[in-house]
Amino acid sequence: MKLLLVEDDEHKMNDIISFIDTLKKNIIVEIARSVESGVQAAVDNRYDLVLLDMTIPNFDITEKSDGGKSYKNGGEIIVKELIDEEVAFRCAVITQYETFNNETIDQISQRIRQLCGDNYLGYVKYSTNTESWRQGIKELIEHVENIIN
Repeated sequence: MKLLLVEDDEHKMNDIISFIDTLKKNIIVEIARSVESGVQAAVDNRYDLVLLDMTIPNFDITEKSDGGKSYKNGGEIIVKELIDEEVAFRCAVITQYETFNNETIDQISQRIRQLCGDNYLGYVKYSTNTESWRQGIKELIEHVENIIN
């Protein structure tokens, strides 16, 4: 399985990757850290699953760039861009937050489902204080494995 993780928070990214490694499955995880690099990676490569953070910068943060504007709905922007580019993709959101620009994650999730249909697999609530997000990621991966095998 090939997975794209679009995440700019180093700690959260490392947590997710470390957990996926514990599953002992043949999963290749590639990383994008912004709207731009997430879209570009998904346009250039075929992924079985794209895991999207919601709050991400427009561009990758580097020593010479602050990443530009940070979007509270960056994951949704990526979805819209990939649909515009006619990219076939399956996605889910993994987020630490409940609201974005005065909308709940449930409202945004419904909108993404309308855009993607069955290719949107829902969202996982990440928290450093709980372990439940791990089960959510595991279930997503198992679901995708059942689809592709």
